[in-house]
Amino acid sequence: MSLDAYRLGPHSDVEDLVGPLTRLTNAAFAEYEGALEATEAFTEWYLRRPGSTPDVCFGAWYEGQMVSNVLVAIQSLRLGSRLVSCGIIDTVATEPTHQRRGLARALMLRAHVRMRERGAEAAVLYTNPEGSPYQFYQRLGYLTRARPELLVGPRPSSDRMVRTPTADESLALRDLVNRHYGGYEGFAPLDDDLWQWHREARPPDMPVQLFVLDGLTGCVAFAEARIALAGRPGTVSVVTDLVAPDAAAAKALLAAAPRPDLAALCDIRAAEYPLLTELGFRPKVSEVAMVLPFTDSARQALAAAHPPWYPMAESIIGV
Repeated sequence: MSLDAYRLGPHSDVEDLVGPLTRLTNAAFAEYEGALEATEAFTEWYLRRPGSTPDVCFGAWYEGQMVSNVLVAIQSLRLGSRLVSCGIIDTVATEPTHQRRGLARALMLRAHVRMRERGAEAAVLYTNPEGSPYQFYQRLGYLTRARPELLVGPRPSSDRMVRTPTADESLALRDLVNRHYGGYEGFAPLDDDLWQWHREARPPDMPVQLFVLDGLTGCVAFAEARIALAGRPGTVSVVTDLVAPDAAAAKALLAAAPRPDLAALCDIRAAEYPLLTELGFRPKVSEVAMVLPFTDSARQALAAAHPPWYPMAESIIGV
């Protein structure tokens, strides 16, 4: 079957995306290790991601059914030593019965054009280095920039007390995360819109809980998610934005997790990696962060210093 049999276009051409995209996401990623089980509430939230608008996201339809998709959010990410406007690509999904027909490539190329029209200097995505999509992205010109891992471990115990932040500590908490991760590649500084989307406008079936150390010297966020590990779906507390001055602080913060099973994404070069492994976390799934520079300026940024990478949990497992 040729591409002429499909209708390809931006999301802005379609009125109802939530149901079709939820079905497609679950069908395409059902057997992926670490994949999130999507609900319509999750999809509705995800489509509101800051920097993502219907005209920069693309889909393919066959006989009225959505069979392939590419989501894009344009945000400023740190690459090398500076912030670069990037098109963050995720949920590159094709219905299994429609794979190997050039749909993903056609949608990706359209997304690249639209991103550049919107001023993006590079495209960024995540994928499993062991799967066929990795070679597909390499053929499109994407370069491997980092290899973060999904670590899984038990909730530790600790006698040290942590607490939930007060409403008037929101800005200071956001600044703490921005200071800690501001030098990491792949990090999008948290502005009002990103903070509100990440922390305050969550889907009801995926709440987030924040905990801080007294004096706001450390913090952590937990998002409950049902993901597949070792072939079996289960609900875990996904650790994000862990800021801990030492191992004891990390242990105290992680002890506040609402679930006994924890999962965290981390670059092996990051300061958080040894803290997690000392607490019994072990790698389960590898990911790669890949970058496609569009401009000479972006290429120069990638040629600069190569600090640890900040894995975007929302782009890798959806939280």
